[in-house]
Amino acid sequence: MNEDNMDIKETINSLKKEIDRLNEYVQNLEIIETQHQEMNGKLHKELAAMKIANKKLEDKILEFTRPTKRRMDDI
Repeated sequence: MNEDNMDIKETINSLKKEIDRLNEYVQNLEIIETQHQEMNGKLHKELAAMKIANKKLEDKILEFTRPTKRRMDDI
């Protein structure tokens, strides 16, 4: 009976250690997920700003490369 109690106590201790390890793992995943969401939000803002800047640059380039209207005298 005494040996059975020792096995049960060892099993309980082992399970408690496993629970602690899994809790730490979950906490780490939550930290990673939060940081990922923050980074993703920042990247989306940067992407939107870059799209606007690219569109403005494209408009300026087109402004300089569009053929000007020719007058009849130029032909």
